[in-house]
Amino acid sequence: MTGSSIYCTHRLLTLLHRSRPVWLGLYSALLVLPVVWAQSAPVFSTSSESEAAQAFRLGMSLVKAGRLDEAIPAFKNGLVTDPQSAVLLNVIGATYSLKGDFAQAESYLLKCLQTDPGFVPARKNLAISYFNSGKYNLAITEFERLVNTPGDSRSVAFLFLGIIAEEQGNFSKSASLLGDSGDIVYQYPLALLSFAHSLLELDQAQKADAVLKSLDAMSGVAASEYFKAGLLYSQQRQYHQALAELDRANKMDPLLGGLQYQRSVVLDELGRSDEALKLLKDLISIKPDADSLNLLANLARRKGDLNLAIQSLRQAALLEPGRESNYLDFSTICMDYENYPLALEAAEIGLAHIPGSYRLQVQKGAILEKLGRFGEAEKIVQRASKLQEDNSVALLSLAIIQTHAGELQDAIHTLSSAIEKFPSNSQMHYYLGVALEQTLEHDARAAEAFRQTIRLNPSFADSYYHFAKLYLKKDPKLAEQNLLTCLRLDPHHLSAEYSLGRLYLQTGRRVEGRALIDAFERQQQAETLKVQQKPSLELAQR
Repeated sequence: MTGSSIYCTHRLLTLLHRSRPVWLGLYSALLVLPVVWAQSAPVFSTSSESEAAQAFRLGMSLVKAGRLDEAIPAFKNGLVTDPQSAVLLNVIGATYSLKGDFAQAESYLLKCLQTDPGFVPARKNLAISYFNSGKYNLAITEFERLVNTPGDSRSVAFLFLGIIAEEQGNFSKSASLLGDSGDIVYQYPLALLSFAHSLLELDQAQKADAVLKSLDAMSGVAASEYFKAGLLYSQQRQYHQALAELDRANKMDPLLGGLQYQRSVVLDELGRSDEALKLLKDLISIKPDADSLNLLANLARRKGDLNLAIQSLRQAALLEPGRESNYLDFSTICMDYENYPLALEAAEIGLAHIPGSYRLQVQKGAILEKLGRFGEAEKIVQRASKLQEDNSVALLSLAIIQTHAGELQDAIHTLSSAIEKFPSNSQMHYYLGVALEQTLEHDARAAEAFRQTIRLNPSFADSYYHFAKLYLKKDPKLAEQNLLTCLRLDPHHLSAEYSLGRLYLQTGRRVEGRALIDAFERQQQAETLKVQQKPSLELAQR
């Protein structure tokens, strides 16, 4: 294992985006004339009945035609002769809600409920208005009052209470409420998506899949809802289904925020990185953002286009100077191409913006160690180790720096103390073995450290190689077994190949030994050529 194992790399994470649409369907249902009158029959005086009823009918016809600005004064004309009309106060409030003017909506709906506290349509509209304006605590209070109301109010209340619970991260409560809401959950895409998300968070993937599949049969699904479905499928690593949902969203609204970035993520996961790269290039030429630039840099780096990778990360840092991943990724590329001064510059610029960054401090320590500035490296990593409780990376980095500086006893002490805190960290056991091995006097302890490494991470080839080195003279058969295991796990492990070849020669198996030594020399030449042909980072900076 090389020192690069202690780099702090950025992990692109994808987050679920939430939308808060106006519930046109439910509002329309509550505004429909027969429903409103059926809930609480309005009583108009004989002299004013025709004027109030006429105002109501005119206003409703305008609402149905989508002429909301004209509907409101029409409704209000009816209040002139009947200012206490619960029906008119309700529909005015609901119409304001449809317009997105929640303050006015709530004012009229509260007046309606003061006039008639039992007028259920107004309470539903008030609860939905609170929901749409993000006043969840008020919405919860109103929906809970509707739970024991006859009719469909109970299902509507469960529906919204379940959506709110999902928004607030209470997935168990959300799944329970949405499940109890009945078939209504399958009539509204956002409710269905909240249900699926909650089930996923509860590790009920099969149920979540069944719920998500219902979205395909629904009408009136918004681009943002197809987008959220794509995110949920991505969360399950079902990338083909995710791409299908994201493509639906793209047909409806290609400019939807985050959509093209997520499509690029999914295309890359499907092995279609060239398409993802092209999509990202088009995206940042129109509207660059840090997420897209970071992903573009990652793809460009894998393609060997260092110039594009570095330009993208620099642009990302300009857009979001407080985002540590920009500097971490940039400095990691520089380290990979052994331009340590430039890597250090990137880390220091990042720390100027984010002085308390744990990861950037550890990264700077790793860079200083590569530059041979061991004292500085130790100091900054020690400072980093005090920044957070889970400081395993900092402690491991400190021990590696101490080992490379020849401070073997300090490294052994650091690792022994760290293992007491993190006993399952296989890398700590491995580097403890490496440090003990170099003292030339603790073979038994080193062997035990490598045994622990193998127990905790049996797929790590290098631990078998180091374990075998300790037994080349004492137990050649045991050494051979471990060298063979190392090469099975990593056929290109040059040191293991050379050691096994030498072991075969020493034990009289000259044909097998010579073949391994020849293979080692060929691979060594190939590695040397590969290093010589490696692109220069200095050229990429121009």
